[in-house]
Amino acid sequence: MATPELIRDHYDSLALVYRAFWGDHIHHGLFERGDETPHEAQSALLDYCLKLVQPAPGSAVLDAGCGHGATAVRLAREFGCQVVGLTISGKQACLARENAQHARVQQRTLFLVQDAETYGYPCEQFDLVWTMESSEHFLDKERYFHNVASALKPGGRVLLAAWTGSMDSARVGAVAAACLCPALWTAQQYRDGIEHAGLQISYCEDLTAKVRRTWEVCRQRAWAARVAVALLPRPAREFVEGIDLILAGYGSGELSYSVMSAIKPFAGSGECDG
Repeated sequence: MATPELIRDHYDSLALVYRAFWGDHIHHGLFERGDETPHEAQSALLDYCLKLVQPAPGSAVLDAGCGHGATAVRLAREFGCQVVGLTISGKQACLARENAQHARVQQRTLFLVQDAETYGYPCEQFDLVWTMESSEHFLDKERYFHNVASALKPGGRVLLAAWTGSMDSARVGAVAAACLCPALWTAQQYRDGIEHAGLQISYCEDLTAKVRRTWEVCRQRAWAARVAVALLPRPAREFVEGIDLILAGYGSGELSYSVMSAIKPFAGSGECDG
């Protein structure tokens, strides 16, 4: 079972490896044409997701699983958002603060070393909760979305981007194990969990075909650097070995990549966990 301690150790030990391998946007890229650079594709995925939730200038944002802070920095710089970023990794938090300082948005960003599953969510404080490729690591996803609903202001939105697939599939289970995910959910399970928390789904799409190239690029880079990869710590080598698992899952259709957004209705205001 992937525990919070194992996940923390993974990202602490591999923070610099991830940065060297994939940059500070440690998420998929959206390849509309197919010939985009990884950075262009990652920016395109952010553009796509930002259009779904349309953050207003000065919005209060919670980035649950903020990684190296690249998304938080963009939200702060481009929209003037006040962003609280949560990461379970102290190394990631340090990199996020460095990135915010370099972009001169440190006054609009706060990065906390917190487990998003045990964080003390404030009542109705955020206009947007951003959850990009982090919920896969959460054991109690249903509880997470109840916390999100409580923390959102009425009319606030949640953005979710996640690997999706049924744990009934051995291949999906293998991907989950390799990537330290207690369990993956299907897109329908996410829809049900979000709606059960009292939020209303406003958009949902399967982007598998447009993000799969992310891992083809990763495989090419790993092969080109195979001599150096052989010298990396075991967790890093296991990550590289998992690339073929992920591509096989995408290729078979058992693994998918889903993006969805939801809104907190005004009628549900005032209901916070005590």
